Amino acid sequence: MTDLTIEEIKTGKVKIRAGYETRVLATDLGGDLPVCIAFKGNAGWRVARLTEKGKQTTNQCRDHEYDLVRIPQVKYFNIHTSKTGDVSLGCEFNNIGNAKYHGIQYAETAGPFETYKYLDGEITKVEQEGGE
Repeated sequence: MTDLTIEEIKTGKVKIRAGYETRVLATDLGGDLPVCIAFKGNAGWRVARLTEKGKQTTNQCRDHEYDLVRIPQVKYFNIHTSKTGDVSLGCEFNNIGNAKYHGIQYAETAGPFETYKYLDGEITKVEQEGGE
């Protein structure tokens, strides 16, 4: 069970646990259910009110199918290997273009690099373009 904050909900990078397309309509309605969302289920669009933690009910003892959950966001990072064999980890980036750009910028001082992708607990190497 993972609680969200109003700030996380405001980003819109959330969906309901059932997996349906979700839109955040409001986060400041007051009362016990200040969050208002719309979601597209099998019967079309529906509207629901949720707690400030994105929960379907104020009884937060268990998860419900209409609770909000985070949508996993892809992160990219570089690993540089210096001439002496030392390995250093670069910053994380939201897109591969920025990761590659920074890898190239720092390759002269930090050494050659490889770019990796992190998503939902898994790390995979990003292959170079053009079979390099």
